[in-house]
Amino acid sequence: MTTTQWHTGHSDGGKVAAGERLASEDATFWFVTPALGWSVVLQIVWVLEDEVSLEALTAMNAALGRGRLHRMLVPPAVVGARPCWVDAPDSPQLVADTRPVAEADIDAWATAEMSTVPLDAEGARCWRLRAAPTEGGGTVVSLCTLHVVTDGRGMLAAAAEAAAASGVPLTTPTVSSMPVAAARRSASGTTDPVPSAGWRRRRRADLADAGSQALAVITGLVRAASEHRKSAGGEPDPRGVRPPIAERSPAARSTWATATIPAAEWDRVAAEHDGTSNTMFIAVVTGLLRSSGHAPPPTPIKVGVPVDRREGEEDTRSNAIAGVSVFLTDDPVAGGDLGGIRAACKAAFVRLSEGRRAPHIHLRPLAWFLPPSVIVKVVSAGNGMPDAVISNLGEVPPEAMVIGGLPVRKIAFRGMAQGVDPTAEHRFGDGVQSWLVRSRDQVTFTVLGCDETTFATDAVLADLLDRELAAWGLPHEIW
Repeated sequence: MTTTQWHTGHSDGGKVAAGERLASEDATFWFVTPALGWSVVLQIVWVLEDEVSLEALTAMNAALGRGRLHRMLVPPAVVGARPCWVDAPDSPQLVADTRPVAEADIDAWATAEMSTVPLDAEGARCWRLRAAPTEGGGTVVSLCTLHVVTDGRGMLAAAAEAAAASGVPLTTPTVSSMPVAAARRSASGTTDPVPSAGWRRRRRADLADAGSQALAVITGLVRAASEHRKSAGGEPDPRGVRPPIAERSPAARSTWATATIPAAEWDRVAAEHDGTSNTMFIAVVTGLLRSSGHAPPPTPIKVGVPVDRREGEEDTRSNAIAGVSVFLTDDPVAGGDLGGIRAACKAAFVRLSEGRRAPHIHLRPLAWFLPPSVIVKVVSAGNGMPDAVISNLGEVPPEAMVIGGLPVRKIAFRGMAQGVDPTAEHRFGDGVQSWLVRSRDQVTFTVLGCDETTFATDAVLADLLDRELAAWGLPHEIW
């Protein structure tokens, strides 16, 4: 299959088919690049006690090049049409550092990689695998990818597929001889060997897609109007107005802290307080907003909770997620009852299952017709950004906990936006964002502090997280 083939449907093995277009759920992660210059990057970090061989890492890198993350985005030739995925040429090269990383510096090493990794969906650089030895004789591995390519669940699935292949040595190289720049020109039709035929075929496809999106806009306007009527007179956002996030974070600098907790203890404490793993997660992370002074009691807290909407393993949509909002007024209280959070979340999930969404959600197809700068003004209007975005990615596939035949000691997941301009008004997040993954024995979550006035340094955030977990009686490791 060449990069100029366009078709519909899914290919085997979970790989997104060439010709598949971005969905409305992908729009946010697409337009922030032309509008704001951001690249929203996701990262998985593995820490192993043993040295992973270069051969195993090379095999894992090659498997990623055959998987769902390895593709290239082609902008549309017609306004209103959606960008389209095509097969990418050469795989990104494995980056294998030789300088050992101290145990205390693992987080800093991973953060530096996530902050600077040069990814570009239109340049066929959608992911990168990097590894380094640790001073204790082990290995730290990072996989970064663009959020427009996949969400957290999709990335974990791709990582599991690649990790499973890391135990199988390569017998022949799987490298394309086609340079990336040449592939981009071929995909765009500018230097296609048969430019007229390829261009006409692409334009017809784009015109058809633009027409379908125009109909989706009309349908979305009707649904948005209906939802607006249903919610008229409903409860408004109960939070007070606070200074803009650009004033609270003038340097656009993020802080980080990661915690690992024994899974059995996590479940025990959650059950003892009438909660679940998810409500325990929400309570701990939003507790930071209380104890830090970002949202002291009884200030309401708005929590954004992404929900996986995949319909089985064959669903390979890039971002198959929908978000619900939960407002907490009296909760959380460390060591207190989790029933209130549990009830609030259940009500929000019921609304989602019934198809009740915020009116603006139905207007997403407009993103393909409006200039990105206009979209940013619309979505950033008002005071609706959540204080906390809390993503529970659930169980890590067992295959992702073994690399090169060696067991993974701990694993973490997180995300950020590269390219945030401190002189501009927009920021990636408001209070905190957090991502949780669970293995057989451990629960690990990373917290991103977005408010510099509250979470000034990594040490401040780590101390707050340490105190919050201790208040719940949870044994833990901060890293």
